[in-house]
Amino acid sequence: MTNQTGDPGPEGLSEWRRVGYHDFDGPDELDATLAAALVDSEGSWDESPLYDAVETEPAERFLASVNDDDASVIFSVADRTVRVSADGTVEVRSMGSES
Repeated sequence: MTNQTGDPGPEGLSEWRRVGYHDFDGPDELDATLAAALVDSEGSWDESPLYDAVETEPAERFLASVNDDDASVIFSVADRTVRVSADGTVEVRSMGSES
């Protein structure tokens, strides 16, 4: 799935690829979902551990607490930007990606 969305900033419109889904009511932590989604989308993960790059617990608490599908958080992980929406959608794009 590719989603064209306008984000503020110089990059303008960017392509987001859906790479996973997080169940906020399920047993898995958000960092485990993100790590699995990044490995699945990239084929391997040669970067430092995800917990060194991103603090997911506050984001997970926030997203689980909102009842708004428009809420999301964005992380920079290595050379990728990762967006997690309150509905559980996990998307990724390369930094500096333009369309």
